[in-house]
Amino acid sequence: FGNQLLGRALGFGTYKLKFGHRGINQPVKDLTTGKVEVTAHNHGFAVDAPIGKQVDAPFENGKYGKVFVSHIDLNDDVVEGLQCVDIPAFSVQYHPEAAAGPHDAAYLFDRFCELMKNNPKEGK
Repeated sequence: FGNQLLGRALGFGTYKLKFGHRGINQPVKDLTTGKVEVTAHNHGFAVDAPIGKQVDAPFENGKYGKVFVSHIDLNDDVVEGLQCVDIPAFSVQYHPEAAAGPHDAAYLFDRFCELMKNNPKEGK
């Protein structure tokens, strides 16, 4: 779902984790619902964004509006998801499709489909 790409496009930095997130059974908290999901990871970098508040996206002085961290890893408070407020975009850093493992994050696919349905682009 392009968490690092979205983060960079919004103007946030990225950094190398001291210990990368690898494998299944990584607890991630959805900060919008309070729900804890069991997730699968395979990444060694993370987005450097402030946790716990909405901020203007740093790129071009907030050109893309407000954004907030939507998910964090409970083991080390690493940003695992971003949610844009003023544009139709969100991301997560883990693998919601983890077919062989947990399916806690399957709702993200429904959220993505709703986002596309509610934000059609005519002529393209």
